[in-house]
Amino acid sequence: MLGVAEREAMAALWTRKLAQDAAGLPQAARHRNLEPESAEVIHALAVGLGARRLLEVGGSSGLSTVALAAAARATGGLLTSIEIEPVRQAESRARVDALGLSAFVRFILADAADVLPGLGPMEFVLLDCEKDDYIRFFDLLERPAGALVVADNILSHHLGEYVRHVRRVAPSMTLAIGKGLELTGGVSQ
Repeated sequence: MLGVAEREAMAALWTRKLAQDAAGLPQAARHRNLEPESAEVIHALAVGLGARRLLEVGGSSGLSTVALAAAARATGGLLTSIEIEPVRQAESRARVDALGLSAFVRFILADAADVLPGLGPMEFVLLDCEKDDYIRFFDLLERPAGALVVADNILSHHLGEYVRHVRRVAPSMTLAIGKGLELTGGVSQ
């Protein structure tokens, strides 16, 4: 489970994110992190599933990375963290190193569209990237039976098109936690 050090690291990231928002920084200059309560939920879901192959698309500066790396530690798994922005990923990597979670994370600095087709099946996936990419990235995932795909910002960004899309292909539900999480089951492809 998440320990004190992981929760403190996530709280510090969240406090900084709120300060960036309050300062009115342009979106490109702000770190876009998952809310701590949503991070707790994804951690619990990944651990509960016993997921050993975890993926996050859009790690930003590491709040979700910490939660999912701790889940990978608990399950004996590995988190693949894809981020396109090098400065944010470097910060995430440093935070994961400081928490002793490096052995549970493989960092990939790239556009997810270039990487997803070759990753193979994932048991737990977090989508928290550019919202216009959600459907395209979801469709690129190999989602075996028993897998779970979680997409953030469903309610805050009014992602009804994404919700309709995933519900056409798999069982899915929205949780009103944080900014809204869409939980979609895996299907054999």
